[in-house]
Amino acid sequence: MTWFQIDDRFYDSPTAELLDCESVGVFAFMASYVGRQIGSPDFDGSFTFRRIKAVLSLSMKPPSPRKLTTIIADLVQAGVWEQVGADAWRIVEPGGIGKYSASKETKEKRAAAGRAGGLASGRSRRSKTEALASTSSEAKTKQMLHDGLSNREADSKQPDTEPITEPKTSPNPSGPGSKQTVSIAEVEATAMLDPFTTAWNAYPRHTGSRREAETAFAAALEGLDGIPAVSAANLIGAVISYAKTIDQPQYAPNMSRWLTNGAYLDWLPTPPKPRYTWGICDEQWLQEHILSQVPEGSFEGSIVGSFWANVKAGGNPEAQARHVVAELTRKGKPS
Repeated sequence: MTWFQIDDRFYDSPTAELLDCESVGVFAFMASYVGRQIGSPDFDGSFTFRRIKAVLSLSMKPPSPRKLTTIIADLVQAGVWEQVGADAWRIVEPGGIGKYSASKETKEKRAAAGRAGGLASGRSRRSKTEALASTSSEAKTKQMLHDGLSNREADSKQPDTEPITEPKTSPNPSGPGSKQTVSIAEVEATAMLDPFTTAWNAYPRHTGSRREAETAFAAALEGLDGIPAVSAANLIGAVISYAKTIDQPQYAPNMSRWLTNGAYLDWLPTPPKPRYTWGICDEQWLQEHILSQVPEGSFEGSIVGSFWANVKAGGNPEAQARHVVAELTRKGKPS
């Protein structure tokens, strides 16, 4: 086991003057996490923003994402953390707070990790995290539900994704190789028959009271203490998105605490920005003349700017719309 030793001179050191108690608490949590993980051959000593939030979610009152961003900046400024990538940090030793006490082998490994840098290894570790989380989620969630909801996320990024197909009993059992398409709508309808059970099965850790988790789930749907209400579909989606980032479920908080603390808010889908409109070209007009006639997600970027520029310059909106439709139909679905 690796221990992190606090320097007995830290309390009145210059480093202590640069940090508030909450920042020191965050440092302590991550120092403990790193000490626990450093023995793993795949761990390089660095951690991402999501990993920090996941570790802190085990505490009674974790900081908000905005506050956590400030704390990370303070820890880097104080010299006890260093940023080793766009989304990766590492503890500095001795750094003014303390150092690890470990075997020679562990120290050599930590030193090698420090020389290697953190960005590339951080990306590799995140890829492994997503793969492990996906495996864990599949083991805990019904295959049909998991595949359906996962593909719904993929559809939002890759419009040309094909529908899920799964072998079904053929209307004519004698027909060899007969299959029936299972639509995303059917998968979602199955999930909505019992939204809490769907979320419970997808959550990475099943310790604690299921009844308390169900109560917290219902409260999140209704919206309490100034937090807006959320739909069951979006809350299930938040649970699945969170589960995909957890490679060690034993460190995830109980589901009731995760919900009560409002941690699910960080994993809700981002609502689409309202589309720009002008004059007679309102949302309904755009839907009728352009959006309904072009590949989904293609009316974006420079072609939108060009359309509005021509319309505002006095061009006929319908003529401009026909030009946009012809151009986007020619290009096809965005990659």
